[in-house]
Amino acid sequence: MKRLALLLLALPLAASAQPRGRTDGPEGSEYGTGGYSRSSEGHFSLEANWGASLIDDQYTRDFDGAPLFVGLTASYWGDDWYQMDLSGAYLFNDGRFNLLAGPRFRTTGYPVSFHLGLKAGAIFIPDTTVRFGLSPQVGADVLFANDHVLAGLAYAVDVPVGGGGVANRIFMNVGYRF
Repeated sequence: MKRLALLLLALPLAASAQPRGRTDGPEGSEYGTGGYSRSSEGHFSLEANWGASLIDDQYTRDFDGAPLFVGLTASYWGDDWYQMDLSGAYLFNDGRFNLLAGPRFRTTGYPVSFHLGLKAGAIFIPDTTVRFGLSPQVGADVLFANDHVLAGLAYAVDVPVGGGGVANRIFMNVGYRF
């Protein structure tokens, strides 16, 4: 019984004794061993967005535009799990233009990760005044080609405060992280 107790006490000490990481490889190769961080790589990305947009408003039914949109998103990556986005989107339904900014939080999965974000900004609706809008977003994306190319799917709800019709956007994106 005493031997078992001694073994159980010594087991955590033996498990914590790990060899130190080596740093004699090429510069920047110390990832995972307490070496250098990726502070000089991949801080910015640029994405093209396109997909369907459906607007829930009686006023917009008078327009003949296709239920599509195109957009562009520029992002600053604070880390692999956090981004700050600035995006613009043109909706063909009623000719509105969204200019939104806000954070996006990503899971740490690799190469596929899920994200959740909240953007806020100006929604320019034709024949009305500019509206302040909120846009919660959810989606998934994949990084490949040495973490530089990203592609994904997402869903966003654009809510203009004060009226103008809520826009539901389902879209794909392709971008480059540099």
